[in-house]
Amino acid sequence: MAAAVLMLGGGAGLRGATFKCVVLAQESTSVAAIDGPRRGDEVGVRMIPGSERGEGEDAITPAAAYVIYINWDAFRRDYHNWANEQGAPGTPNLNRLASMGALFTAARNGFPSITNPMQASIVTGAWPGVHGNVYRYYDVSGNIVRGAGRTCEAETIAEAAAASGLSTASVQQFMLQGRGTADDDPLHLYIQPGGRFEERVAEAVKIIKGQPVRTLGGRIVAAAEIPRFMAIYGDDLDAAGHNSGSGYGAGIAFTYEQWKAKMVRELVRMDAALGTLIRALIDVGIMERTAIILTADHGMTPYWGTSSLSDLVRVLQSLGYKPKALSTDQKAPAGTDVVLVGTGISVQAYFRRQLGPDEYRSLVEAISAQPYVGGCLTRDDLDRIGAHTRSGDLVVWPKPPHHFASNSITFGLGGNHDTLDPSSRNVFLLVSGAGVQHGVVIDHPVEIIDVAPTISRLLGIRPPAQATGRVLDEALRAPDKS
Repeated sequence: MAAAVLMLGGGAGLRGATFKCVVLAQESTSVAAIDGPRRGDEVGVRMIPGSERGEGEDAITPAAAYVIYINWDAFRRDYHNWANEQGAPGTPNLNRLASMGALFTAARNGFPSITNPMQASIVTGAWPGVHGNVYRYYDVSGNIVRGAGRTCEAETIAEAAAASGLSTASVQQFMLQGRGTADDDPLHLYIQPGGRFEERVAEAVKIIKGQPVRTLGGRIVAAAEIPRFMAIYGDDLDAAGHNSGSGYGAGIAFTYEQWKAKMVRELVRMDAALGTLIRALIDVGIMERTAIILTADHGMTPYWGTSSLSDLVRVLQSLGYKPKALSTDQKAPAGTDVVLVGTGISVQAYFRRQLGPDEYRSLVEAISAQPYVGGCLTRDDLDRIGAHTRSGDLVVWPKPPHHFASNSITFGLGGNHDTLDPSSRNVFLLVSGAGVQHGVVIDHPVEIIDVAPTISRLLGIRPPAQATGRVLDEALRAPDKS
């Protein structure tokens, strides 16, 4: 067995924490080391037909025969730091993958940093301004607050893979349901087993090993082959981080330190399930030909105390406005000139009359000066970061632990992730395996919309049609020109 030493102390996102030097015993994945049949030996790395590529594009040799995209909803970047501090239990499987790949310490999401919009951003490689999912917004023409549900108006990475002739599968990654994967299609299979991440990994392993699984429609289906692209979704960290009591048995934390310890426990448990998946890839003989990308849609920001929403309303009133906070399906009463729509703990402001530049600037300055305000996103800011026009005329995000939630926290703490605070915006990102450089830490900013183009490059296919992200070339090995 070869041993790899993973040093986790080089990146900007890792500074200020104490890390263990983790010695990782790497299992051999040579043919001789694995007994019994090796499913996947029959699958070669094939070139994408020229008809599937744009005019004038050169064919790209795939760097990986298989790509597995894993999304751990609400995987805040520093959870990994906490779990690997001196005396902490560690995350050996994440660390093993890091030794075989590239760990990004400055990966960021967009706005609104809510599950559906950001999940759509990852799988399309584009921000909400392109794919159209904005979570919740005020429809000015209809004078009503609407929800976007699972709207996605752009091509997904699974659709791009299927269009290029590759098999696909999705385990619970709902943004791919019917979008490159389907309930009963053995070549493009979608299943939704529910439960903890362990249960979802168990179903993914069945797919990889050619064993039958149950679809949403109740049919028993076996994948026709090992999917060339597979997505696996786990929301354990999100459920635990909200601290609402519905976190897959994770329990309630009443202090920040308790909450932090809970999140480490959840991460360590999910890391063990990740090890089960790695073992399966070794068993079927495809580990060396598989790239794994693990990331998240958003982080999590704890908050507590009295809501500052009423304070914000009073500021607007003092400036001569008539504001009204609304929830989904509610309408603004007559005379309202500012509609406030929450995204969680941040709030979007919609002006029902046009503000001149000086008035707008004065309003932003007055709000920004409040001690509970972390910052404001002007309409220009929102346009610059790819937010949809439906995201409002101004976004106000709170300074932790303040919040603009409709209810105060009188006991314990809550958690949400729709702010521009680093705890919400900075997410974990790891690219590992076939076609990827080994053991590198990359500390310059990258975006979650870069994931889909990078998957495309690894598979040798075109990116999703509307993708605006870039390939993370700094993580990839140079193509073999021999």
